[in-house]
Amino acid sequence: MLKSRPLTTWQWGEQAEREFHDLLRQPNTDVAEMIDAFRRFLKENDMMAYLTMMASRLLELHRVLKPTGSLYLHCDPTASHYLRILLDAVFGKTNYRTEISWKRSAAHSDAKQGRKQYGNIRDIIFYTKSDEWTWNQQHTSYSEEYLRKMYRYVEPETGRIYRLDNLTGRWSG
Repeated sequence: MLKSRPLTTWQWGEQAEREFHDLLRQPNTDVAEMIDAFRRFLKENDMMAYLTMMASRLLELHRVLKPTGSLYLHCDPTASHYLRILLDAVFGKTNYRTEISWKRSAAHSDAKQGRKQYGNIRDIIFYTKSDEWTWNQQHTSYSEEYLRKMYRYVEPETGRIYRLDNLTGRWSG
C-alpha cells in the first residue's frame, strides 16, 4: 500500500520542473496529457509538485507490478480527487476497482487535533494492473461471546446458526 501526504513536503521548484518535463516525454501519453492539464489548471504550487512526484512514482509502480498485481493508494481527501484522475491515466479507467471505506475499531476523533468537520475515516483507492488480478478475501472471525449473544437460533437441517433481524439496517438487539 502506498501512503501519501501531499502538501507537507513538496514544493514547486527546479526538481518538480525537471520531473514535469520528463513526464511529458515518457511513453504513456494519457499521463503526459493529464499532468499537463493539471499544471494548466493548478499552476506551479505545492499540489502540482506533489502530483508530479506521484505521477513519476505511480508510473514506475505500474511498470514493476505483476499483471495480477493490485495497488492500494492511501491518501487523504486533500488530493484524492486529483490522484483518482491520475490513476485513471496510469492504470486505465477500466482498472479502477473501488474506494475502500472502513469502520474504525477504536474511537477516533480528528476534533481533538483541531479538525472542524466530520472525522476522516475514508482514504483508500484501489486499482489493478489488469483484469487478471489476485484477491485475498479479508475476514475477521466473530468472538464466541458475540456469536452466543447475537446468533441464538440453529437451523435444524444444517446446524447453521442465525439471528432474527429486520432489513432496515437498525440493530434489533
